[in-house]
Amino acid sequence: RGALMLTSRVQGALAQAVRRIPITQAVASRVNRFPSNVRFMSGDAKAGGIPAKLTLNLMAPHEAIFVNKEVDQVIVPGADGVFGVLPGHVPTISELKPGLVEVTVAPGEIEKYFVSSGFIFAHADSTCDVCALEAVKLDDLDSGLISSGKSQAEQELASAQDEIEKAKAQIAVEVYTAMTEALTAK
Repeated sequence: RGALMLTSRVQGALAQAVRRIPITQAVASRVNRFPSNVRFMSGDAKAGGIPAKLTLNLMAPHEAIFVNKEVDQVIVPGADGVFGVLPGHVPTISELKPGLVEVTVAPGEIEKYFVSSGFIFAHADSTCDVCALEAVKLDDLDSGLISSGKSQAEQELASAQDEIEKAKAQIAVEVYTAMTEALTAK
């Protein structure tokens, strides 16, 4: 019973967090179906097939990067590791850690974005919502600024006096490290 109460609290907190993200009405209608009335099968799935494309929504609070974009695949940095989502993926919710989101729009056409954190929702109807706190096209990252920012964050971590300062500096170090790794993997 205690686990059930915790699950309800987590679901409530997640629902509140998602409602604060400015997203289109089409995306909001899908997100708001969670958890009680998720549509488990689209028309294609009921007919015995899996759609050929994944419908992707990649959102940040300041920008809707993709809205109902048909893509082949998306690879994300989940909290438990990097994973890919294809059409017909099992319904999944995962926290995102800082890292690279790779969107395969078509064979050989891959768009890369750095995300700082967020959530991914893979729905049974072959739609996928990636809600990121920050999402930046990989080509727009400046390696010089990242290097200096990481050095500053490491200095702040070394000189932090209390737990809150340490936590903020540690998060900054982790994000800058992930940005560096994303640029290296470019």
